[in-house]
Amino acid sequence: MEIILSKEELLNGIKVVEKITAQKGTQPVLSNILIETVSNDRVKFCATDLNLSISHKVKAQVAKEGKITLSAKRLGEITTKLDNKPITLSLNPDNNIVTISCGKAKFELIGISANEFPKVFDEEVSEENQKSFEINKNTLIKGVKQVVFSAALHESASVLSGVCFNIDSNTLEIVATDGNRLTRASKEINSKDDSAIFIVPSRTLQELIRISSIIEDEKVTIKLEKAKIQFNFEDVVFQSKLINGTYPKYQQLIPTNNDKIVYIDREELIGVIERVCVMVNERTNIIKFSFNQNSLELSTDSPDAGSGKDFIDVDSNFDEIIIAFNYKYVLDSLKNMDTKKVKIEIATSLSATLFKPSDKDETKDDSYVCLIMPVQVR
Repeated sequence: MEIILSKEELLNGIKVVEKITAQKGTQPVLSNILIETVSNDRVKFCATDLNLSISHKVKAQVAKEGKITLSAKRLGEITTKLDNKPITLSLNPDNNIVTISCGKAKFELIGISANEFPKVFDEEVSEENQKSFEINKNTLIKGVKQVVFSAALHESASVLSGVCFNIDSNTLEIVATDGNRLTRASKEINSKDDSAIFIVPSRTLQELIRISSIIEDEKVTIKLEKAKIQFNFEDVVFQSKLINGTYPKYQQLIPTNNDKIVYIDREELIGVIERVCVMVNERTNIIKFSFNQNSLELSTDSPDAGSGKDFIDVDSNFDEIIIAFNYKYVLDSLKNMDTKKVKIEIATSLSATLFKPSDKDETKDDSYVCLIMPVQVR
């Protein structure tokens, strides 16, 4: 193998795939990137940790075909330090050493045979065994960002550690919950009237957000096959295992008769919470919301540090109620809303409370809702 790439193309290829390599494991090849020629002007970079897999095609001048795996960490460090000139990678197949040349700089990097790299992409999947959906990339990423923070943080195969995708009638509903809060967003897609429900690991979606910020494609095709999902861009294929299990019936968890309604300026509420939380008890993270005749008092106290309170004007249809929340849950919700005012729907001080973009706001997004369970305070 002998290829010539610009520094920009080589760095871009490494940057897109390197986070998918296995940092620790029994197979050293999984910490490497597979570099493989695919045509006379394209080279493919691949990485996998056996749960996630990715391939990225970049422009290159291919003088000699071939493939090899190289340490993602070493290759990235070397490339970053090179001058902004064409870079040549030349493989000696007898000893798997790749010579990296750029100007007067020269490095020899010992690789591992590409034959040891696991085959992670199934090239021949019949369409009858696969479902395919197309969606605008920015629309998908916005929906994912709006909900993924609500997935359970613990590392396990629990369905709550993933995000539920529910596709029906050209609508994609994305939902996440950790048992204390639940978020839901709905987006339009081209599903060819197919339907599907599947659970994507939250780590997969965090990586999808990262990858999407690097590549410029406007569309992404989602392909489902057996227990895997693929996100296909023009030059990038990102694949993940799905979580096996049945997701909670989230529609039944979202109340529809919360009769106490409050409208609050979103940015002002964020500012007040961030001021008051300085004095929060770090063990509980609880802030009290005391509503009283179109005014809201936010207060907190810590046995070891002291207390704090602040006020904000609101528009409400009731006299008073005191309700307490983990302030981090509320901030996560508010910061992921695209609205000027937020609508809060309350039933009682201990029942599920809904935070939504305000239906008095022209920039509203009716599909988005965040359910947060209050905390009982004594």
